[in-house]
Amino acid sequence: MKESTPIADELLAKYIAGEADVAERAEVGSWAMSAAANADELDRMRSLWDLSNGDGAAEVDVDSAWDRLSASIAKAEGGGRVIVLPTWRPQRWTAAAAAVVALLLVARWWSASDGTSYAAAGTYQRITLSDSSAIVLSPGSSLSSRMGRKRLVGLAGEAYFEVAKDAARPFVVDAGEVEVTALGTAFTVSAFDTAAAVIVRVREGRVQVVAAKDTVILLAGQHAVFDRERHFLQREPAPSVEVWGERILHFKDAPLPRVVEQLQRLFDVGIELENAAIANCRLTATFEDEPIDRILTVIAETYGLALTRTADGNYELDGAGCP
Repeated sequence: MKESTPIADELLAKYIAGEADVAERAEVGSWAMSAAANADELDRMRSLWDLSNGDGAAEVDVDSAWDRLSASIAKAEGGGRVIVLPTWRPQRWTAAAAAVVALLLVARWWSASDGTSYAAAGTYQRITLSDSSAIVLSPGSSLSSRMGRKRLVGLAGEAYFEVAKDAARPFVVDAGEVEVTALGTAFTVSAFDTAAAVIVRVREGRVQVVAAKDTVILLAGQHAVFDRERHFLQREPAPSVEVWGERILHFKDAPLPRVVEQLQRLFDVGIELENAAIANCRLTATFEDEPIDRILTVIAETYGLALTRTADGNYELDGAGCP
């Protein structure tokens, strides 16, 4: 009997949602007919998701669809758990296929074996796996994990990983077109289905990135980008400003205006540089979950600036600046 062969998550999602065109329906049909295991998988996905009555133009009720999926998973052979994190509720997208593609990956993992799934919507969510690995899941992302002889994670969206060291059990992140393997390290994988590229950034340690038959090894401070259109994996230099997880900030010779721009976005505050010469200052520093007051105090002390909190809750930095 032939074994199940891979098929793109996006294509299968469009087919199940009723949004596939003639050529795409034919491709899925050929895939399902090529092996009994493929046909079984397609039937299983239909049963788990059961998105609609066949009207592909209808808007998907993601809330009820997720509830149906959770109930089906709970009854699935082999057990497992679904963890809906606080404040989570999937965003209602206009296209049915876009609404299901992330959770389809979760469903596939669940139907294969025991596991735990997580999802986040409007806020970052912090997760600790059974092996003590820590994850910060970005808004709009979902994740499933299986802890066995290998530590396997399926990711749709973006997440920051701090992997617990275990030389006997590699930690593997499956982000669809890209697979990332680590032993003990800290890194970010950004793989939103609407993005043109998948990005892997390494903060600590060493990871292996595999995509489109290409493999690169990344060390701390290195990046890899997989171009989905060209199916091309390449290294790229790290930027001067990086954010890890929710609020771990790393600046490397970063111009102060760029630092301020990032801080304003993360902390939702206004920060004014009162002297044009302050823009000449360049910062190299790392802040791990520090409050905005502490970060600005360090910057002010570093360059001999005066920090003022305004009546409306914003901040001003004043002083001679840098030559």
